[in-house]
Amino acid sequence: MKKKNKIEVQTDSEKGIKLTVKPEFKLDEEAMEIDILREIGSIGAGSAATALSELTQQKISIDVLDLHIVPPIQAPDLLGLNDMPTTVVYERLPGDASCDILLVFQMDEMRKLLSIMMQTCFGSVEVDEAMETTAVEELGNIVLGAFLSAISNFTGLVLVPVPPKHVTDMFDAILDGFLAKLCLQRKDAVLFKTRFKCGEKIAQGMLIVFLSEKLQNLLVQKGKEWMNG
Repeated sequence: MKKKNKIEVQTDSEKGIKLTVKPEFKLDEEAMEIDILREIGSIGAGSAATALSELTQQKISIDVLDLHIVPPIQAPDLLGLNDMPTTVVYERLPGDASCDILLVFQMDEMRKLLSIMMQTCFGSVEVDEAMETTAVEELGNIVLGAFLSAISNFTGLVLVPVPPKHVTDMFDAILDGFLAKLCLQRKDAVLFKTRFKCGEKIAQGMLIVFLSEKLQNLLVQKGKEWMNG
């Protein structure tokens, strides 16, 4: 029987991201990509949690609960968001090594997070629409920026994102419009199910990532380079 391998990605304050291979699980490109993305997601979540904790002066944790790689059309069913009102913060990296990211919250879940940010950043949970927009986009900027930073550290690419935008609508309509507007021809979407926790308050969110073929191949290539030493 063939020896199996498991890939683990770890961070180091001086050396950045380190990839190690343990002889336990079968190594193939698909498994390697999933492991790399899962660990990058966890690293990004940790960085975002630290930034949000500093912003709100409260301990906030973000956990990556699950990861799926599926055709985009399956995302609403898998996430349980068919015909559900959602708020989506999205960001796009231009160029060949592009990456399109959506941070998705069902409306009730978003309100839980906003209540924390409103109280600490504005001193009240009763704020106007402009303040709410600022809080939503700042949340997206922190979370999406942390994820992109994790990808940048692993691949060595200098990623320059554009300012995030947000929209509130039925999730199916948002996803369809997003894909059509950006003319995305991505085979798969990477779905991260996440949990935000602050004290007794818990909110569920989703991160949806569309990797360009070039960036996807680069992740696999870097994984092989680390594996081979």
